[in-house]
Amino acid sequence: MALKISKTSLLLISMVVFFSGFFLGWRLKPQTGTLYKVREVIDGDTFFIANHQLIRIDGLDAPELANCYGPESKEKLKSMLENKSVELREIKIDNYGNRILALVYLNGKLINESLIKNGLAVYQGSGNSNTPQLKEANQLARENYLGIFSSKCYQTTPPDPKCTLKGNIDRHGAGKVYYPPDCRIYNSVAVELYLGDAWFCSIAQAKKAGFVLAPTCR
Repeated sequence: MALKISKTSLLLISMVVFFSGFFLGWRLKPQTGTLYKVREVIDGDTFFIANHQLIRIDGLDAPELANCYGPESKEKLKSMLENKSVELREIKIDNYGNRILALVYLNGKLINESLIKNGLAVYQGSGNSNTPQLKEANQLARENYLGIFSSKCYQTTPPDPKCTLKGNIDRHGAGKVYYPPDCRIYNSVAVELYLGDAWFCSIAQAKKAGFVLAPTCR
């Protein structure tokens, strides 16, 4: 007797097979020395290779797409890598277990360094063999006010004199805080729009966005 399978069951089986293959692909760790074709660039520091494995460019952090210079960083990486073959070195798995971190080379050129040097991403220490090189690239971008370090994304003076509250996203524990002009450290605080910082026109506006008065201003 032939086994009858309903359309619903067939659909479920197909989905299981598809996603099993998809997630298996995510867990296939690339090998150093092998070239991998870049299938799709997701943002300024992340892309998929042909087997659906997600690759995170190590030692840096590009702006989120919604933040200042986020779209520009993505488009630049896309023009550099998409549909091209790259080599991945010093490969490791991130803390979430689903992304590969790596130094990325295109025709012998270190993409990590290029992104940082041109102000498309900020250096973040990772302990790879190119750490001194990446630090130097970051300093160069800062000194020359490139990309995320330009006045478009890095500001200490409010563009609108009516909106003077500085909103900072503190990634070291304080969370989302704001600094009013009468705060004693106000002048030393930068609004780094590429990190998600913001200017506010009133305390009410800052609070509505989830920001609280910075502890150092109390």
